[in-house]
Amino acid sequence: MVRHIVLFKLQEFPTPEGKKKAAETVKAELLKLKSTIPVIADFEVGINFNPDPSAWDLVINSNFRSKEDLAIYQAHPDHLAFIAFNKSYSEKKAIIDFEF
Repeated sequence: MVRHIVLFKLQEFPTPEGKKKAAETVKAELLKLKSTIPVIADFEVGINFNPDPSAWDLVINSNFRSKEDLAIYQAHPDHLAFIAFNKSYSEKKAIIDFEF
């Protein structure tokens, strides 16, 4: 199995409510991938509630049966469409992929 974890740091928004709405919008778009990309074995999306300035805003915790399935996911048109969509919301991301 392969775990794929991605952390997102959202852009700054004028209000906390605006940032919360943006996080919920990004989460909703991410969750759509679970139903449209069949190689995803497990997929969770979380929104951070920790106010620490060093905390990231969103996380994807996903599992794939193999490195090949992860590559299929990464090249899938719906995933690529999400990446383009997310450029309006996120300023940074961090990724780790590992076998377990």
